[in-house]
Amino acid sequence: MRKLFRILLPIIVLTLCVAVAFVLIKTAPSPKRKPSEPVVPIVEVLEVKPSDYQIVVKATGTVKPHIQSNLVSEVAGPVIYISPNFTNGGFIEQGELLVRLDQAEYQYVVANTQAALAGVKARLLELDTTAENLKKSLAIEEQQLALAERQVIRHTKLRKQRTVSQSALDESEREFLLRKSSLQGLKNSLRLIPAQRQILQAELKLKQAQLASAQLNLDRTQIKAPYAGRVLERQVNVGQSVSKGSVLAAIYAVDYVEVRLPITDREASFLTLPEGRGDKSQLEVTLSVSIAGRDYQWHGQIMRTEGMLDARTRQLFLIAQIDNPHAPAHDDHPPLLVGQFVEAAIPGRLLRDVMVLPRRVARADDEVLVITPDNRIERRKLEVVWRDRSSIVVRAGLSAGERVSLTQLPYAPQGSQVKISTTVDQPLRTAESSRKPAGVQ
Repeated sequence: MRKLFRILLPIIVLTLCVAVAFVLIKTAPSPKRKPSEPVVPIVEVLEVKPSDYQIVVKATGTVKPHIQSNLVSEVAGPVIYISPNFTNGGFIEQGELLVRLDQAEYQYVVANTQAALAGVKARLLELDTTAENLKKSLAIEEQQLALAERQVIRHTKLRKQRTVSQSALDESEREFLLRKSSLQGLKNSLRLIPAQRQILQAELKLKQAQLASAQLNLDRTQIKAPYAGRVLERQVNVGQSVSKGSVLAAIYAVDYVEVRLPITDREASFLTLPEGRGDKSQLEVTLSVSIAGRDYQWHGQIMRTEGMLDARTRQLFLIAQIDNPHAPAHDDHPPLLVGQFVEAAIPGRLLRDVMVLPRRVARADDEVLVITPDNRIERRKLEVVWRDRSSIVVRAGLSAGERVSLTQLPYAPQGSQVKISTTVDQPLRTAESSRKPAGVQ
C-alpha cells in the first residue's frame, strides 16, 4: 500500500498544478491594445535649378618618353673615356661626347688607306704624263715615217736609173716598215690610255670609299648623344672592351613626354578630338599627381588619337603631350618623371540649361525620389546625359524648383509621406549643384 502511495503522489501533485495553471490562464484579464503610429521618415532635399555644366573627361595613364632607344656601339674596342653626365639619371645634350673607344687601330687604317689613295693618284698623274709623251712621240714618229717613205720613193727612182744598189733600196724599205710598225705601236699604246685611266679611276674611287669607311669607323669610336635626353640605364664602364652592336645604355628624349589615356566611345562623343587627316587642332589637358599629400599639375595638349579601338576593352586611346617635363613651373614643383602614374582632366562640351545632381541621389535605373509640394514621394525616371564620380547631369525628367531627396531611403513606396529636414542649408545645396567640376580652369 505504501509503495502504491509513493507512485500516485507525484502524479496527483502534477495534475493539480496543471489544473491551477489552466484556471489562471482562463481567468486572466486581456491586455489593452494601442494603435501604432506611422513612422514618417525625415529627409534632406535639394531644390534643382537649371545651370550650365562644363564636362570634364577623366582618365588615367602612365608617363612615357616619345623617343626611347638603346645607344649601341657601331665599332669594337676598349672604352677609354666616359662622360661624367653619362650615368644613370644623368642629363645629356645633343652631340655631347658620351663614350670614347681606343682609336689607335682605326687611325692606322685611315693612314694606310690615305697612303694607298695617294699611290693611285700618283699613278693617274704618271698615266697622264705617259699619254702626253706618247702624243709627242707619235708626232715625231709620223715625221720619221714620212721621211722614210720619201727615202723609199727616191731610192726606187734611182734604182730604175741604176744609180743605187738593190741593197740600198731594200734598206730604205726596211727602215720605212720599221717606222710604220713603231708608229702603229705608239697608236696602240695611246689607245690603251683611256682604259688604263678608267681602271685607275675605279681604283681611286674604291680607295676613296675605303678611306671614307675608315674615317667613319674612326669617328664612330666617339659615341655622341643623338638628342637631348636622359640616361635610363648605363651598361658600360671604362676599361671594358665592347664589340660591334654592344648596347652601351638606354636613353630617352626629354623635350616632351607622352601619356596614353584610355576613354570610352561615349566620353569621346563629348570631346573635339584631332582625328581627321591634317587636323592640327589641339585639345587642352591637365595632368595631376599627388606626391606626399600635395597635388601638382602639368598642362599639355591632346595631339592625336590612336588609329583603332582596343578590341578587348572597346576603348579609344588619346595621346597627350607635355612639353619640358623636367622644367618646374616654380621652385617647389617637382619634375614629371617617366613611369609616373597621372590623372588627366580633359575639358569637353559645355552643356546648357541642365540639372546637376549629386551622384548619390540616383537609384537603380537612374531613378530619383522627388518630394512633391505636399511632402510625398514620387519616383521619377531621369534622362541622364553625363555622369562622373560625384555628379549626374540631367536633361529631362525634372523641372526647375522641384525638390529631390538627398536621403537614402531603402524602402520608399510611391506616395508615402515624408518630413523635410529643417537643418539643411538650402541655398548652399543649390549652389553646390551647379559648381564646375574639378579640373576646369
